Amino acid sequence: MLILIISLKRVFLFLLIICIMSLFFINHKSILKIVYPLKHEELILNEANKYYLDPYIIMAIIYVESKFRPEATSNKGARGLMQIMPATGSWIATMINDSSFSEDDLYNPEINIKYGAWYLAQLKKKFDDNMLVVLAAYNGGEGNVDKWLKENRWDGSWKDSDKIPFSETRNYITKVTKTYSRYKYLY
Repeated sequence: MLILIISLKRVFLFLLIICIMSLFFINHKSILKIVYPLKHEELILNEANKYYLDPYIIMAIIYVESKFRPEATSNKGARGLMQIMPATGSWIATMINDSSFSEDDLYNPEINIKYGAWYLAQLKKKFDDNMLVVLAAYNGGEGNVDKWLKENRWDGSWKDSDKIPFSETRNYITKVTKTYSRYKYLY
């Protein structure tokens, strides 16, 4: 009788493991889409198209910066989905001739994604399509990245990314590249 109970427990445990695994493998994308949502897809695709950007990089930046919360504000004052600083938003508005811009517009997903995509496109041009350097500049500041590259503190490669002077920027490019892979896989 004891052997039968032990055998039944093993069979039950085996079936339970199979059920759990099948749930994970059958619906794992659905579960991951809850963790990695996609909002404002049309806006993202339109702006990515307009500026020849990979839409998944915009999705990843939005996720890392704000988790798709348009009202997000950082402790440094960056605003909205792509966490644009008000001074950067004002500069972008000047560059694209948007005379109606106000800092609170950065909480508007349409404006935030438009400005963020425009800025990414400018960084992409400046840094010869090296998206790792673009991400570092987006987070750590264009001037800082210029300085690091000019002074050979970082060569702009992934293998030397541990030489980026700002730990926040090192962590940021790691998070965005991992998130980029997840969004590309899911969507």
